[in-house]
Amino acid sequence: MTVLPASGRTFRAAVLTPVRATREVRYYEDAIFSVGADGKISSIEAAATVEARGAVGLMRDLRPGLVIPGFVDTHVHYPQARVIGSATGPLLEWLESTVFPEEARFKEQVYAADVATELVGRFLSSGTTAAAVYSSSDAGATRTLAAALSRSGMRGLVGLTLMDQNCPAPLAVAADRALGESRALVSEIAEISNGRLAFAVTPRFALSCSRPLMEGAARLAADSSLFVQTHVAENPREGVETLAAHPIASDYLGVYEAVGLVGARTIFAHAIHFSESEWSRVASSGARIAHCPDSNFFLGSGVMRLDSATTRRIPVALGSDVAAGRSFSMRRAIGHAHDAALASRSTATPEMLFTMATLGGAELIGLGDVAGAIEPGLAADFVVLERPCGSDGLAGALRLATFAEDVAPVSMTFVGGVEVYRRPTSVA
Repeated sequence: MTVLPASGRTFRAAVLTPVRATREVRYYEDAIFSVGADGKISSIEAAATVEARGAVGLMRDLRPGLVIPGFVDTHVHYPQARVIGSATGPLLEWLESTVFPEEARFKEQVYAADVATELVGRFLSSGTTAAAVYSSSDAGATRTLAAALSRSGMRGLVGLTLMDQNCPAPLAVAADRALGESRALVSEIAEISNGRLAFAVTPRFALSCSRPLMEGAARLAADSSLFVQTHVAENPREGVETLAAHPIASDYLGVYEAVGLVGARTIFAHAIHFSESEWSRVASSGARIAHCPDSNFFLGSGVMRLDSATTRRIPVALGSDVAAGRSFSMRRAIGHAHDAALASRSTATPEMLFTMATLGGAELIGLGDVAGAIEPGLAADFVVLERPCGSDGLAGALRLATFAEDVAPVSMTFVGGVEVYRRPTSVA
C-alpha cells in the first residue's frame, strides 16, 4: 500500500455515496477517485474506465474496503460525553441529576480539554467528520472545544449554550455577558478553524432562557447570518413548564416565534410533541429538524413521526444527541431512526436513512456545498468500512453502511483526503 503526500492523492476502492443532483444512492464496485491539493475530490470514475485510458498511476489501494462519505451528527453535547448511559429519569429529572452537575465541571479548563480530546476521538473512530455541537455555558470551554475540533480538521457548528434561568447557579450566565461572549466567539471560532467551523447561536431551550436572552440571541443570529440550534417539544412536562415560564404563546413553537428565533437557519432538535399547526409553521418558516431517535427512546420522551417532517418537505437529518443518545455512532442513529419510523408508521428506506446521515446532515448544518458525498468539488471527507466477503453490489454495500456495523466497522477516517484515524486492528 503506497501512501501519497497530502498535496495530491488518488484512491481505489468500492464507493457508496448519495448524489446531490438526483438524491439517488450510487454504488461503484471498483472506483478510482482523486483528491487535489485543496483537499477536494477532483474526479471519480469506474476503475475499468480509468484503466482503459491507461491513466492508472500511483495510488492508495483501499480495497477490499468500502468508502462512504463521512457521517454528519446534527445534534450532540460536548459536556455530556462522559455521562453516556446515565439512566436517571425523564428529561427534566435527568438534566437535574446527571447533566447539570457534569456540565458545571467544564469551568475547569484541564477537564474541558481532556473531554474535548476524547470527544474528537469518538467522532473520528465512529466515522463522523462533521457535527453541530453544543458546548457548555462556559466561554473558555467553548474555545477549548473549537480548538480540538479544528486540530482534527473536522467541520461543523459550535455553540456556547445560553441559559440564564431555571438552572443551577454555576451554569447560569446573565444575558448581556453571554451574548457578548457569543459575539466574540463568532470571529474567534472561524479564525482558529480556518473557516471549517462556524459559531451557532445556542439557547439550550426556552425553559432555561429568559425572554431578553432569547431576543438578544435572535438579533445576534440575524445580524451575523448565524445558525440557531435549540431543543423543542422533547418532553410533555417540558412543554407545560415552558408555557408557564413564557406565557407569550399558546404552544411551544410559538414561544420561539415570539422572540424571533424561528427561521430558515434554525435547527430544532426532537420536535416529538408538535401539533399539526406547529409542523405546518415549521414548514412555512424553512426551519430544520435534527432527529434524535436514540435519546428519544432512552429518556422515554416519545417517538417523532418522521413523515410529519418529510411529507411537508421539512429538512431533517440525524443526531446522536449524546449523552441521552447512547452512542456516537451515526450508524446506530440510522438503526434507531429505522425503528422509530416503524413504530410511528413512517417511511424510512435504507437509502433515505443513509442520505440523512451523510449528505442530508451536511445540508442541514450548512455544509451541503462543502461535504456529504463522494463527488468532484466536495471535500474528501470519507470513511473506509471493512468489507467482508459476500457483500458486493448496491444492496450489500448499503446494508454494511447502515445496519451492519458489527461486521463492517470503521477502518479509517479521512478529512480533506488526509487520514485522521485508523482502527488499531485494521489491516487495510
